[in-house]
Amino acid sequence: MSLSMMSFARNRATNALPLLSGLFFKIEGTSSRASQLLSNLGLCVSVKTVERVKEVVSKNCVESARSLMLSGDMFATVFDNINLYLRKYQQRLTNQHSMIHATNCAIIRIDEAGVNIPEAIDVKAKLDRRGKRMRAKFTDILPTKEDDEHLRKACISLITEFILRYTPGSEKWEGRAEMLKKVREGMPQDRPIPAKKTETRPFGVFDANEGSKKGIIELLDLIRLRATMEPEEWAGKVRVLSGDWLTSANFRHARRDRRDDVTPMERLEYGEEVSQLFHFALQATQMIMRTHFGTAIDDPLSLSSHKGLLGRVWDHNAPNYAAAKSLIRHSLIARILHITMTILGFSRWSELAAWTPTSYKDVEELAEEIWAKWATSEAAEHAKSQNDDWAAHDIYFIRDALFFCEFEQAVSYADPGRVLRIMKYWCLAFRGAGQHNYARECAEILLRWKFELSDGLRKVLERSWFVNRWGKDGQWIAADLYLEQMNLLVKRIFIAQGNGVTIEYIMSKGSACVEAFRAVSHSVANFFGDADRRRRAKEIQFQEDMRVLIEDMEKKRVHRGFKKHFVPMRNKNGEIAKAPQAITKGKKSKKKKLPYVPKSAIVDVMVTGAEVWTHGKFNDFKRLTSYDPAVGYPIGEFNDVQDPRLDNGTVFDDPNTLHLTFDSPVDVLVDDLEDSGVGGGGEFDTGLETDI
Repeated sequence: MSLSMMSFARNRATNALPLLSGLFFKIEGTSSRASQLLSNLGLCVSVKTVERVKEVVSKNCVESARSLMLSGDMFATVFDNINLYLRKYQQRLTNQHSMIHATNCAIIRIDEAGVNIPEAIDVKAKLDRRGKRMRAKFTDILPTKEDDEHLRKACISLITEFILRYTPGSEKWEGRAEMLKKVREGMPQDRPIPAKKTETRPFGVFDANEGSKKGIIELLDLIRLRATMEPEEWAGKVRVLSGDWLTSANFRHARRDRRDDVTPMERLEYGEEVSQLFHFALQATQMIMRTHFGTAIDDPLSLSSHKGLLGRVWDHNAPNYAAAKSLIRHSLIARILHITMTILGFSRWSELAAWTPTSYKDVEELAEEIWAKWATSEAAEHAKSQNDDWAAHDIYFIRDALFFCEFEQAVSYADPGRVLRIMKYWCLAFRGAGQHNYARECAEILLRWKFELSDGLRKVLERSWFVNRWGKDGQWIAADLYLEQMNLLVKRIFIAQGNGVTIEYIMSKGSACVEAFRAVSHSVANFFGDADRRRRAKEIQFQEDMRVLIEDMEKKRVHRGFKKHFVPMRNKNGEIAKAPQAITKGKKSKKKKLPYVPKSAIVDVMVTGAEVWTHGKFNDFKRLTSYDPAVGYPIGEFNDVQDPRLDNGTVFDDPNTLHLTFDSPVDVLVDDLEDSGVGGGGEFDTGLETDI
């Protein structure tokens, strides 16, 4: 370091180490004055040099993405809007608060092994399959007995892993590592993609807002121009367009409105839109929060009660994704451990800590019993028949949380078959929770996969769901989570300061280069001894959280048979809502009013969702989404009605809006030590930025 400083001070061309140091200081937010001082000392290059490097690296990254697009290999274009609020310290008529609405984009190479590429990129064959979903029946989106059996085995494996991994003192069990390995090997699979490092190439930010029909048309044309493709070349092959539900919906609406345009390029016939999995995880987390947050006064097993017990201080009216996901996961683990205690006949935390299973089979049998008695719809219905709303709510939560964990693991191991199985259940659950847009998106994917895709294009779309940055098994992440990581780097980590926050600066110096800068920052920090994680301290705190929840459940004697407990439905003012009492047939009295009784707030969102689908919504979905060769794409709007039984006076009472924020590092960043394919922090994190 000293030699580098002295040589750089004498000859500014010898700047290998000072260049890396300058990039590191700039990335980590060092002020311009401090950077200038360090440059004068010879420790790093000047700020102007760093800016030139940023511009050169950005151009090289864009050129690298362009070369992939022009190579003829299969690729997916993933994009999402990025919004920046520019707050002015002193507002004037010519200097006021403003917003930058832009779109970030990345190009992802699709592994072509085992894919019939000519079939996958055939635009005419794709167009000929439009409208085949009219043959679909309601049973095509319902889970089958095979799906139920697959989920049973998967959830038993998850419960087994939770017991082995999180039981206090389990790290001292003999043969624990072999048992954990056996659990992972026994996890049911369905068409997993072999582990291979994914080639991702940031394409930079575009000055277009893809959050509207007009914006997405403008964006696609800008992407084509940056790729230096002619309209005929761009529209001559099927192009995979990845984003969230809004992206897919806007593209479909734009394609519908342009069905009579003059060229295939203008008719958007080339695009094959596919909604990505990270946003499904966001919606599923909100669905669980809406369904199971409840009120601590009425239900001690609600998530609101566990949130208070654990001292999670985040505002439930402004939650972030990692905090909500952490609360769900930790509550699930605590319930499973407490049920394990009751089955083993224990009543104290210390007894569970002293327990050691004699074999792997003992743990697996425990998991099977937990699944059969405390995690199935049949068990919840039995609890309802015993007038025990606490137990029924507990069982519904365990089932829904296990399904989310199965989805997360399916993404981590890049298994599209498992993802599609979960979507069948979420197609019902989203409907029951009032999240109709994503319920329809689940149905869209299920029906298009079955009726309107060739085998080659189906494989391409499935592979576009996943990104593996390290080439390791179990280290896959959702493709849109990768893009959200890039958005975070653009918006918060590598953002310019002061007047530098302009769309021109971001496009030229602050977007395409962020992945390269992240690698530089991480390498320099590790070289100087900045460790990535403080795992041991978090694990100790996690065990204390488990003890608090388990002791509270034991105090309330839950999971020990059924008792009469009633959880009333409440209105938006927090008052108990009532429903008219059913009366038997007989002589009616004109003056006598119907008696009122409270209504239970504990419902099965999957059963409710199935009822909604069968009451005309499935036929409406087919009618409003099926292509007709005679008239083109249908025109119409969906008419949805919300179920107030799940309202609890929080922001989750509005299920049509995503209330979970995901703009902090703990929400989206994943390192190579974690197997969380949908982000949301590590297994011991609480979801706050202090976890990093």
